[in-house]
Amino acid sequence: MDTVESTLPPPWPPAGGEPPAGDPRAGSADEPRPKWSPRRKWVVGSLAVAVVGLLSGAVFWRLPYYTLSPGAVRDTESFIAVEGTETFVDDAGTISYLTVSVKQATPLEVLAAWIDPAVEVVEAERILGDQTPQENRELNLQLMAGSKDSATYQALSRMGYDIPTDGTGAVVASVADDVPAAAVLTRGDTIVSVDGESVALSDELIDALSTRSPGDVVELGVQALDSDDTRVEAVELVGRPDDPSQPMLGITTFTRDLSFDFPVDVTIDSGRVGGPSAGLAFTLGILDALTPDSVTGGTKVATTGTMELDGQVGPVGGVHQKVVAARRAGVDLMMVPAAEIDEARRYADGLRVEPVEDLDDALAVLATVGGGDAVLPAEAVSTPS
Repeated sequence: MDTVESTLPPPWPPAGGEPPAGDPRAGSADEPRPKWSPRRKWVVGSLAVAVVGLLSGAVFWRLPYYTLSPGAVRDTESFIAVEGTETFVDDAGTISYLTVSVKQATPLEVLAAWIDPAVEVVEAERILGDQTPQENRELNLQLMAGSKDSATYQALSRMGYDIPTDGTGAVVASVADDVPAAAVLTRGDTIVSVDGESVALSDELIDALSTRSPGDVVELGVQALDSDDTRVEAVELVGRPDDPSQPMLGITTFTRDLSFDFPVDVTIDSGRVGGPSAGLAFTLGILDALTPDSVTGGTKVATTGTMELDGQVGPVGGVHQKVVAARRAGVDLMMVPAAEIDEARRYADGLRVEPVEDLDDALAVLATVGGGDAVLPAEAVSTPS
């Protein structure tokens, strides 16, 4: 048999387990094993506890910050049900709304956000304002309920239905940082009067302010969240950024206890998703259900934007993350509030993104892909008896 020479040492210990007698590596059978001193044990144990503590803190310690990351792209068709009139199932194209995953951050998640450009870290105050997490959750669910009602109202009105409307005040959904109203109003407050005149609907607040001028001071009757007590706040109006001659408070609102006498029954299952930004998507989804042809023109469409009772599309948060989510989902066309088009296109990376001011704009954009105004019935429908 050939002899193979090697410079590698034999295995230690040898295959038999113990080193052969006389091997200098063997040592004496009676030689005591080295023992750790109490101090050494304490030091090593303390270091181990510190390492475990740091790792646990990085994973479980909640910071006063939240992370915003791309959420889901949800097709409205599976969430909308209409009863009381003829509906149509359309397999061509989709109308989806977009969500943002909002989570209180740990140190590890802040580090991950620093690495991932699609994730943003914001202060807790920007998410919660003066509310507790539970109060913020309840408000967002109210906002979602309001957006569904507004979407149903707009879609059915577009189809020719007459819909009586009522409410109990204009709830503050957001307040700009740089307006006088920020000193006295917060998310969840409800405005119930302007200069002593009752306000039942969000639109009535807009109408009441439209007769004033920038610089005017108005007295608002305000009720805090979950309170029937009314306080009076004097607030100076400012000019709109796009038209300084037009007055505004610098807030967005929705109607509290908004109620409609709908001629048909529309149900939208939004699950645990909160917030008002699916309003435009729900409006288009309902129109698609009531129209024989595809409102999307057979394309994959995603939208974000609130839907107001007058048809205006309002701004939303998390546009950066929503564009990334739409892009990853392979959407063909995305529509966003006009005020946020620059931010949306910054992250589009080839995705077609279009600005819309109102429902008319959205339907005009969809007409460019063979849907929208091109497929909606021209004549108004009569209300079913």
